[in-house]
Amino acid sequence: MESKIFTKLLIFGAMNTAAFMFSQSTENDTITRGKAIDEVVITGNSNPKASIKTSTSISTLKMKDIENAAPRTTAEIFRTIPGIRSESSGGEGNSNITVRGVPVSAGGSRYLLIQEDGLPVMQFGDIAFGTQDQFTRFDSFVSRVEALRGGSASVFASNSPAGIINFITKTGEKEGGSITQQLGLNYKNYRTDFDYGTQIADNTFLALGGFYRIGDGPRKTGFNSNNGGQFRVSLLKKFEKGSFRIYAKLLDDRTAAYMPMPVAVSGTDADPKWSSLSNYNILNGALQTINLQHDRTLGNDGNIFNSDVSDGMHSISKTIGAEFNYDLGEGWKFEEKIRYSANNGQFIAPFPASVSKGSDFFTAANFTNFGSAVYSGTNTPVDMNAYYMKIALFNVKLNNFNNFVNDFNISKKWSNVKFNAGLYKASQNINMDWMWNNYIQEVSDSNARLVDVKNLSGTFITDQGLLNYGMKDWGNLKRNYNTKYDITAPHAQIEINATDKLTIDAGARYDIGKVTGTFSGGTVTYTSRDMNGNGVIDIPEQLVGSNDNINVPVNYRYGIFGYSVGANYALNSKNAIFARVSQGGSASADRILFSGYNYTNNDDPALDAVKVNKVNQVEAGYKLRGAGYFLNTTLFYAGTKEANYEATTQRKTENKYESLGVELDGYYRITKGFDIKAGLTYTHAEIKNALDPTIVGNTPRRTPKFMYSVNPNFSVDKLNVGFYLIGATKAYTQDSNKLIMPGYAIVNPYISYQLMKNLSVSVNANNIFNTIAVTEAEEGSIAGGNGIVRARTLPGSSYSASVKFDF
Repeated sequence: MESKIFTKLLIFGAMNTAAFMFSQSTENDTITRGKAIDEVVITGNSNPKASIKTSTSISTLKMKDIENAAPRTTAEIFRTIPGIRSESSGGEGNSNITVRGVPVSAGGSRYLLIQEDGLPVMQFGDIAFGTQDQFTRFDSFVSRVEALRGGSASVFASNSPAGIINFITKTGEKEGGSITQQLGLNYKNYRTDFDYGTQIADNTFLALGGFYRIGDGPRKTGFNSNNGGQFRVSLLKKFEKGSFRIYAKLLDDRTAAYMPMPVAVSGTDADPKWSSLSNYNILNGALQTINLQHDRTLGNDGNIFNSDVSDGMHSISKTIGAEFNYDLGEGWKFEEKIRYSANNGQFIAPFPASVSKGSDFFTAANFTNFGSAVYSGTNTPVDMNAYYMKIALFNVKLNNFNNFVNDFNISKKWSNVKFNAGLYKASQNINMDWMWNNYIQEVSDSNARLVDVKNLSGTFITDQGLLNYGMKDWGNLKRNYNTKYDITAPHAQIEINATDKLTIDAGARYDIGKVTGTFSGGTVTYTSRDMNGNGVIDIPEQLVGSNDNINVPVNYRYGIFGYSVGANYALNSKNAIFARVSQGGSASADRILFSGYNYTNNDDPALDAVKVNKVNQVEAGYKLRGAGYFLNTTLFYAGTKEANYEATTQRKTENKYESLGVELDGYYRITKGFDIKAGLTYTHAEIKNALDPTIVGNTPRRTPKFMYSVNPNFSVDKLNVGFYLIGATKAYTQDSNKLIMPGYAIVNPYISYQLMKNLSVSVNANNIFNTIAVTEAEEGSIAGGNGIVRARTLPGSSYSASVKFDF
């Protein structure tokens, strides 16, 4: 196995040797002609500079790149960035994102943070039901997106050892704006984006922008599941020795959350055939239905809590921030960034706890004293040959996810040395209530019906499809989290231009974390209550899941020491080599609560082993630049040690992982009007240690060997046309390494035409060939199953048209 890996790495090395030889005969120099090839980057650098002069791996996406890629969600933007695996099948949030073989063992992005203007949207990327992409929206107010991959992120941000994705917004320094109207052609989507920037006084600039949309997205939910928008404003004042900027954001958006769906799988684990069921299309179907729009449950405060299922992921964020920088003279500079965000909302989505055919589903094993079943609201008996689900309705109220961030930096620059020191201070609230219910629903993508069940006496044991108030099969899950995470992180970086060609940089960061608060709902408790107000205690109301109101105290500290040392050597103006060694970590926030540890004993070795997830990384690479091309090649290694707890499987894990591979990122301008961008990542990953000894030596779940993207683009006169090819090779659904998710390649074509100087039209498509692209699955094998696997796939083909007016 190892010999094959090194053979592949040698092949990549030979490719780059050839590229280096080619560059020696090229006379054009990128210093004079390559501004579009080698731009200045600011993310993850204490001294912004052209990317060829850095020992980091960073990609920049401009507005046009993102528009052409036709992302339907924020996470879909990241699919075209080499090294980043973005499982964007969950909708406008709850996406799983990781970098370079670092595992996805929990929902969200534990090892990568999303930033807006250099500060994190959330302090942790994997908060259950409150992931950072839920509170992030891309719109035309964004100037560009920078994606830093690798270990240098360990010293520039807390809880992001594998990478940073930074949304950099407009400041108004460029006069003008735009209005873009987008319309879904084969799905309901109506969206308007706008932005405007102008100078309002001497060296004073105003920018504002945002979006609003309404529709039901690329999957059929039966109602307007996407409804909301965002508004942002920025005021910048520049003066002789610095600048001051203040900005604000208001986000209030409702979008559908897509959970795993019933998928038909035949064949064997090693050679499975994935397909849609006869009455459920996995490419455009959704578990949401017009027949389940209202949910009534018992709140953790003891009161009845009513919810609208069409709210889905309801994200509310009210943000105000400021930036100040000043040149103190004699090489000294001061920079301050500060932001406060008031975040709250709700997450409500159906999850299939179990799926089977009616003849297997409606039995005494699942329903005590089963008598009969009818479609809710009718006397029509169910079809025993159809499929049915026990739905776990994830209903989570995000009470308080507020955060505060302050990053203070001071730097000194000598002739060949720049030193930066700073203090990062932040706090993050995690206050949420889990209030889940259990329903019975048919498997259908067209207004799926709820099912009511009668016992042998003819008495309903369900109420309009509701089986249990609470999740009885999973131990109730009436939880409350109310914790606060306080972070203090001194950090420092130094950069030395040792020679004209050699640059050495080093940095260190120490996160001092303090966690306080409580959580409750750890024991199973039930009460009897008339939930529907009919004056009778019906069977589902005899055991209403309730919070135990036993507040478990949380009071512990953690520390994360991160460092990164890198060197960049410029062979000439077109070639450079670099290397880096890094260590970092990410704190386990809510993911380790309810796992049985002593959360008030800092000396408890069991808690100490799980409260920080650690990542060690080594990377080395080669950068090639030319007048019309570039190629970045990075060899990487990552070792990860982490702990996790999954609500859907009720399993606790403590694993060690290792991965190594190579990442290619390239661009070539073939002619004036034709160019191509491409990225390729090869990863060999292995589980080195685990609580479950049977998975040691296996490949971590959902980790493909190869990921790739290719973007040919052709422009002539007023016409621009091209496509994105995005794909991955096969991967295992679970760490047991049995059931395979097949490889896939999806094609996203686009075409735009400039009608006049300031007016353009475009048509974009996503997954034009309706490729079945499975991104995750609950089951680890089809052996002994019923031919149904619960999985998430990328949406099928969707087409949109837009008109953009620039002014």
